[in-house]
Amino acid sequence: MPENNELANMIRTIIQEELKPVNERLGTMDERLGTMDERLGTIETGQQRIEATVNDIRAANRKTHIEIFKRLDFIVDDLKRLEPHEEKAVR
Repeated sequence: MPENNELANMIRTIIQEELKPVNERLGTMDERLGTMDERLGTIETGQQRIEATVNDIRAANRKTHIEIFKRLDFIVDDLKRLEPHEEKAVR
């Protein structure tokens, strides 16, 4: 009958052999997760660039709206000034 140490060593060896496929799969999963982390980092960087561009477009859009409404105000003021003169010319 094997001694306790021999028995423990045999059990340890068996367990290690049984765990090899599990360890290999875990290693593969770690590699895949690393690749996914890299891809996610690239996506996040792209998203930040898109958000910055959208913010720039929004700022430009606000400036354009302000300029358009200023010009419309000038046009309305000009039309108000022209209306009394048109009535005189028609009579």
